[in-house]
Amino acid sequence: MSASTPVWVFQDPLQNPENQFFWTQAQARKLALKHCLSCDAPHHYPRSYCPHCGSDQTEWRVSKGLGEVYSFTRMVRGVEQPFLMAYVRLDEGVELLTHLQTSDWPAVAIGMRVKVDFLVSASGQNVPIFIPL
Repeated sequence: MSASTPVWVFQDPLQNPENQFFWTQAQARKLALKHCLSCDAPHHYPRSYCPHCGSDQTEWRVSKGLGEVYSFTRMVRGVEQPFLMAYVRLDEGVELLTHLQTSDWPAVAIGMRVKVDFLVSASGQNVPIFIPL
């Protein structure tokens, strides 16, 4: 890891009954998504109803954790340590706002293939981030 690669310590994520399974799976280094059984669409942020059709017939599915950078920004002003934020479009079709971890910032581009990885919060909770393939 180069000197320019940030080493993050995330604050503890807010957990509630709707996202508890997401965080339990993250602790096992798995990325879980909600999937609607009525309209057959995945969605994220975890919620008990489908934002596409309104159905309450949803279930959890484990994602392959692969996708591509849809959009990104370099956070360098007004922060103690620079970092990259990105919307990642997973192969399952949903977009996630996430941290992108890489020491090669110039190589980051729209369409870049990425995979999920995990960093640990202050209390030991795994938090999903993405890294280049």
